[in-house]
Amino acid sequence: MERNISTLPQYDLLTAALRRVNSQLSAAECHGLIAGALNTQNTALISRFFTEEDERVKEDAEFAELISQLVHLTAEGYRDEDFNFQLLLPDDDVPLMDRSRALAEWCGGYVMGLLESGIKEFDKLPVDAAEVAKDLVEISQLDTSGDNSGSDSDLMHLEEYVRVGVQILYAVLTNISDEVNRTYEQGEQ
Repeated sequence: MERNISTLPQYDLLTAALRRVNSQLSAAECHGLIAGALNTQNTALISRFFTEEDERVKEDAEFAELISQLVHLTAEGYRDEDFNFQLLLPDDDVPLMDRSRALAEWCGGYVMGLLESGIKEFDKLPVDAAEVAKDLVEISQLDTSGDNSGSDSDLMHLEEYVRVGVQILYAVLTNISDEVNRTYEQGEQ
């Protein structure tokens, strides 16, 4: 089945694929993890989570294609000069509480991607990036189980903050990585 690779996979399609391979991740958490790992250019983490752990993962071609598509489009989104980075979240017709939970899971996956990639001390990041990282931790811990007085508009604003914040973190972490590489290369000469 050929897919349009200019848009992220359908949320429900990735959810079904994750269940087939017995993953405990939600589709949002999966994409967040990929986005966090790519922020630190840690493709080994993606491989470890999605290709090496289980034979079912290796044997499910559709799952492998979906993950590959997510990695590719997420990386493209980070590099897009028009800042078209997208979050993989449920459609707007899904109840607000479920969409809020998915955003919290996306942020949790993203933070896990950063932590697993070695970014453990957010305070050592530049001020703006540290603030965004801490906010993402807080969003990941939102209680979405009870009565929620928020609105679609509130969630939309929060999603936009996350989307832009993640791009800020990408720019900062990419710059830090480039500086480390330049310093290492200069030390070798």
